[in-house]
Amino acid sequence: MLVAIATSRADAGTPDGAAHLDTVRALSKTQDMWAYAGSSIFFCLGALLLNVLLYRSRLVPRWIAGWALVAVVPYLADACLVMFGALTISSEIHTLLVLPLALNEMVLAVWLLTKGFRAPSSALTADVAGTDTKSRAVGSAT
Repeated sequence: MLVAIATSRADAGTPDGAAHLDTVRALSKTQDMWAYAGSSIFFCLGALLLNVLLYRSRLVPRWIAGWALVAVVPYLADACLVMFGALTISSEIHTLLVLPLALNEMVLAVWLLTKGFRAPSSALTADVAGTDTKSRAVGSAT
């Protein structure tokens, strides 16, 4: 969008396209203010959903998913602090708030590359499928 505005023809009444440059400046300032915070908030929502599912399904060790659920909180706090101007992305506090979730993602990646997913237990599989293992056993015996 910025490229399209910057390269479009200038208005006939303004010298050198000053109106277009003001629009580009306003859009880039808005992007600087909101892009990081907005994407971080949606990233936190995605990380929260993924790790709740990993925690409940026990596909990976619960300590990894639990660590991520705890580490989402400072990451979300960082996004809000950056959005309201209390922090900048280049500050050291920003790094400290983002670090726990970044480390968790690296540990999860190494875990999945080396060990893979655990096979879900039969009780969990039956619960997810909506059937009861006892009723299947009784049904097959008759």
